[in-house]
Amino acid sequence: MPVTYITVNTRSELFAPAVRAFGNIAIVGRAGFGTPTPDPVRFTSPVTAAEKLKSLGGTTLTAKASKGDKTATAAAKVPAPVLVRFTDATQPGHVQSEVRTVTAATATSTGNSPTFGLTLDSALSADYSAGTKVTQESDSELTSAIRTAFAQTPPPTVVWGVPLVPDSPKWEDGLTAVDKLDVQIVLLARTPLTSDNSDTLTKLKNHVTADLGDGKERIGVAMLDQGVKTEDLSKLVVAPLIDERMVLIAHKSPNDVAAALAGVIAGCEPHISLLLKPISVAMPDVFSDNEIDAFDQVGVNWITRPVLLPGQALYLGEGYTSDWSHEKKYIDIVRVLDDINFRIKAALIPAIGNVRLSRVGLRTVETVVQAVLSPLVARQVIDGFGVVVPLLTLMDKDPADLTTVEAQEITTARANRSVDMTVEVVYAGAIHRLTIDLVLKG
Repeated sequence: MPVTYITVNTRSELFAPAVRAFGNIAIVGRAGFGTPTPDPVRFTSPVTAAEKLKSLGGTTLTAKASKGDKTATAAAKVPAPVLVRFTDATQPGHVQSEVRTVTAATATSTGNSPTFGLTLDSALSADYSAGTKVTQESDSELTSAIRTAFAQTPPPTVVWGVPLVPDSPKWEDGLTAVDKLDVQIVLLARTPLTSDNSDTLTKLKNHVTADLGDGKERIGVAMLDQGVKTEDLSKLVVAPLIDERMVLIAHKSPNDVAAALAGVIAGCEPHISLLLKPISVAMPDVFSDNEIDAFDQVGVNWITRPVLLPGQALYLGEGYTSDWSHEKKYIDIVRVLDDINFRIKAALIPAIGNVRLSRVGLRTVETVVQAVLSPLVARQVIDGFGVVVPLLTLMDKDPADLTTVEAQEITTARANRSVDMTVEVVYAGAIHRLTIDLVLKG
């Protein structure tokens, strides 16, 4: 073995910047009856969502319900009409279960232990003892919204469900629970924009525009009512609801179209335009040209069925945000800015507290930003970029050539340990309109 005067053991500790999901969804909505308000629940498929949400809620019978009865007494109010399941597992080795529709529910007692009388659509086929579990069999608004979001192609990867009690839901509490989540798209299940829901949806707008911290930039999605009239748009699509971080959609569907649109957005990378992307909802009728013109004027998206596209499928007619005043007319612009913002911050965070305020240090910072943006140019996400560090320009000069003001700027920056940097990004959005002059010559 040779004599070694200096021994060096090499190893690599490459820094992997944080990764930001671009399509995680949070849906706040009414869950089944008897559901407490637990923490948000993470779902990766609609099947597990339905099973999990059903297991959270429910109530029990407070008195025996006999075979042939069309009534029962429960400990919680059941919103009628709703499909419920009676499950009696009190007898050893036997589980009795059946499904009925509750057509009415009335309070039979109040106080510390209220009870509610349930009217059923048909008689029970067996006896059910007190304590029998009664669960909601039909989908709640929250479950239905999650199913609709996952039904899009491609589907979202992660959907968070935030269950609220069906009676008098506290939307503020649900949105507060969303604060801590890694999500980029937020909506309220089955909450169309109407005069009655305007204040509720304003809470959603306030949530997505709030400063929740680095990397938590979000957009909110809301739908108009199925039967909205174009003459009512001027009263509905107004401040304070409209914002560049809000997306509105018009439809003629019984589905939760806001959840469907959220699923479409989540399935696309940030720079992909939402124009003419397929959306999976039930909508036999489409809008007239006059209706579409009205939506187009106020920044409301719509669903259409273009005859030029085969299959008679439904597509998004546009990809607008609800506010055009800050030159962020399209959803992909907002999402790309959020994505680049996160990438730059995540790459630069190791430099904070370590890189010196010197020519070499500032050049390092500049190089890091270039390393983040160059791959985006190669992928054609952006068309180009420029990085300007004014202080680096001064430091590149010969110290003898610095004016008194320039030298003072360097001294002040070092004393405050603060550096300004400007990043200019050239974004070439997708083509949304084409004008063709077709000339026929004989």
